Amino acid sequence: MALACGVQATPFGLVCLLALSACGGAEQAAASPAGEGSSLVGQTAPDVEFTALQRTGTIKLSALHGKVVLLDFWASWCAPCQEELPLLDDMAARLKSKNVEIVAVSIDDDKSDAEHFLTQKSSWSLTLGHDPDQKVASAFKPPKMPTSFVIDRKSVVRQMNPGFERADAQKIEAQLLDLASAD
Repeated sequence: MALACGVQATPFGLVCLLALSACGGAEQAAASPAGEGSSLVGQTAPDVEFTALQRTGTIKLSALHGKVVLLDFWASWCAPCQEELPLLDDMAARLKSKNVEIVAVSIDDDKSDAEHFLTQKSSWSLTLGHDPDQKVASAFKPPKMPTSFVIDRKSVVRQMNPGFERADAQKIEAQLLDLASAD
């Protein structure tokens, strides 16, 4: 499954994006429909495991049961992802004390590409993972890059946020705070 920045995860969408970017065209294609990932809303999140970035070992989603989780899919080559990730990191620092965990999973093929992007900050508050074979992405089926999934304390997917614009950060934070304050 090839995921392209701001386009549907289809071969045609990827070809269109590559053609646009090669010509210096649009930064992001028009918004796509909700996509397959929306079918997870209301369902228990798949219990996925992925490699940790900036530390050793793996991260298993079920280990975060009992916390509100934002699972975000990103890539170093995706312009909206580049804008979103530092905002999510700031959010992670603010919300950690409220039992909210923000997990950002890179789908970069090459781990060094993701790690190079992460050097823009000396430290990150969010949890960083790597999914080069896109096994985690296949389980969640994000329709575009970036896409985030809001998961409640009982591991149920409550929201999917496809794509990213700066105004989305407030909406995502409100979703997380609503779940964190719920019993």
